[in-house]
Parts: sequence; C-alpha cells; structure tokens
Amino acid sequence: MTAAAIDAHTAAEFQAAVARAAVYPNDAGRLRLTGEDARDLLNRLSTNLIDPEAAPGEVAVTVLTSDRGRIVDLVYVIHCGDHQLALTSPGQQQKVIDFLDKYTIMEDLEVEDVTDTLPMLTLTGPEAAGILSRVNHDDALAAAAATDPEDPERPPTFHLLPVDSGAAGRILAALELAGAVSISAATAETLRIARQQPAHGAEMSDTYNPLEAGLIGAIDFHKGCYIGQEVIARLDTYQKVQKYLVALRFEAEPSDAAALPGARLVNDAGAAMGMVTSATAVPDKDGARVIGLGYVRTAAVEIGGRLRVESDAVAGVSTAQITARPLLFGGEKPAPSVR
Repeated sequence: MTAAAIDAHTAAEFQAAVARAAVYPNDAGRLRLTGEDARDLLNRLSTNLIDPEAAPGEVAVTVLTSDRGRIVDLVYVIHCGDHQLALTSPGQQQKVIDFLDKYTIMEDLEVEDVTDTLPMLTLTGPEAAGILSRVNHDDALAAAAATDPEDPERPPTFHLLPVDSGAAGRILAALELAGAVSISAATAETLRIARQQPAHGAEMSDTYNPLEAGLIGAIDFHKGCYIGQEVIARLDTYQKVQKYLVALRFEAEPSDAAALPGARLVNDAGAAMGMVTSATAVPDKDGARVIGLGYVRTAAVEIGGRLRVESDAVAGVSTAQITARPLLFGGEKPAPSVR
C-alpha cells in the first residue's frame, strides 16, 4: 500500500491535524433551550448528570435513549447562563426536538433550532488549546471544551459558536493565523475514524445501545431514573451486552476503503461475528493503512484478534485486526463520595 493512493491534499491536512491543530466548520445540529426547567428536564430524560446547579460554561455530554435503551442521539449540553445550547449529531436536531417534546408535559421549556443561523467551528489537535488562548473569540456565543484537557488519549477539542457568519470568518482567519490548518469535511471524517469516534447513522442509531457503542462514560449509574434506564442498568449489571464497537485495521488497498462499510466479519469457521460500519485510509510512516470501526460479538472481541472480511463490493480483502475497544468518554464513573 502506498501513500500515493491517498489524495495528497487530504494526506497533508490529516498530518497537520494530527501533529498540530485543525479547524473546520461543524455541521452538528444546534438547539437553543430556554426555560427554567431546561437543565432539569434534560437531566431526567438522559443518561448523564446534567446538574441544574452547574455554573455557566459547563459542558455535559449525555445520551438520549428510547424506552428500549437504544440510542436516540449523543448530545453535548453547553450551559450559557440564561439558556442551554444542545449540540446534536448532524441532521438529528428534529429527532431530538421530537424526543423532548414527547416527554415535556408541564415543564417550562422552549426549543429553537438555530442550526442555520448560529455558525459552529471545531478546533482540534495537540496544539489546539494554545492556539485558542492566543485568539480573540469574544464574539463567540460559546467556546466549549469538547474533550477533557487532561485526557492524554484524546487531543484537546473545542467547539466555537460565533454569533454570526461575519464573526465566524474573523475567528477562522485568526485561528489560521495562529497556526491551525483548515481541513475539509472529508479529512474531518477521516480524523473521526482515526480517533475512534462513533457517528450517528454509522455507529449510533436505534439499532445500538450506549454500552455497545462505548459510551459508558456518558452514563451516570448513580443518578435517578431516565428514559431507558432500567434496560441499560440491567445490561450492565448482568453483563448482557451482546456486541461492542471496535477499532479495526484491514489488509486492504486504500482505494477499497469506501466500499468496506457493510462488510461482514466472520471467524475461521465462517460464523458471523460482526460488521464494518466505517472505514478510511490514512497515511503512515510505511505508506498508508486502512482503518475503520465496526461491531463485533462480545465473545469475539480480543485486542489483536483477526476476523475474515466478506464483502461483495471489495475483492482481495482478507482480514481485519481488532486494535482497540474505544471508550469515547472513558470507563464507568465511580460512585460519588459520601461526606
């Protein structure tokens, strides 16, 4: 496999993002939540603790789940003082609005879709924090940390929400001047897969539950009830999770990466063990490698283990090696300390 099989511009953007910092327009859904009960309702409906007493500026990540414990969406909640901003997966804002509306009875809550009027930039990479500290972003409604700055496994990532398109242009130019590299949507998708982050429609949907998707760190097992809580708690307590999201490395040509999603993963006996959900080619020191994400049955999840790839769309792909079981927000949270 050779790096020549990867578009040179995309390869340069990816390497800059990994080594320094990248910035790109983010097409996540943006919802403005107002009303005295906004945070309390989100807390009662979703998997994680959304502290009603938290200070403005706090970012909480949580999962909305169905009464069957399946994923509705992964949502970032930014406390903006007099309102909340909920960042949904791209294109999922109406589904989240419908979910909130279904369970809003007497609560004081208004939800407005501001996706088309409120720009969003994402800054990510090892140097992201330093670059952001040198840039004036006073005309951003929020500049929220999307990862734990102390987590060595996850490069710092920030979501910036400029007040309008003019402010977005000024902030983007300032970030580029400070050292961030603008990247395309295609490179951002490659970066997502390389960082083992599940996406709605591929690794997150009502087909999967948060435990399968590696989102256990966005679940608070010590808070009160929420929609789907009994199902999720039972799966965790009795270790009944049937499959897990895994990171994969394929024996494949970079040109085959786009055709891999949907491919079957089987063991040596030909028994179905899972499915590929995302794949991409990335440059490395040896030229290029093809990586991806997929779901594998729990009994077959072994780091370093190999499965055969079966696909009608790709010829010559022989194996996929399991390289990790991603936990996007870390493992299970400990019980709160009792004072």
